[in-house]
Amino acid sequence: MRPGRQFRNPKCGGVRFLFVVALQIEELPPIIRDEVEDFLATHPRSPAALLRPKIGVVGTVWLAYIGPKLKRGTSGLGQTPHDALEDFNLRFMEPLISRNGFER
Repeated sequence: MRPGRQFRNPKCGGVRFLFVVALQIEELPPIIRDEVEDFLATHPRSPAALLRPKIGVVGTVWLAYIGPKLKRGTSGLGQTPHDALEDFNLRFMEPLISRNGFER
């Protein structure tokens, strides 16, 4: 577990400290792991199933993300782990797709 991750909040321009407990899917408690594995089995070709993001929680918000920190296009948020994985799938690679090949 890695609590106390530090993330920049672009709206505030400062640094916020979030206490995130993020685990690999295999490390999750059985009841949560079963829910996550059921979602992945139901969506076998989705980004979440292929990449198996870490699952974490901050307060009452669940996170699904890959990489060392939360970034647009590599994370999803939701009220449950299932919702976070759905959001992850919807937003995966969003910044690249929205640019349509053009640099800003």
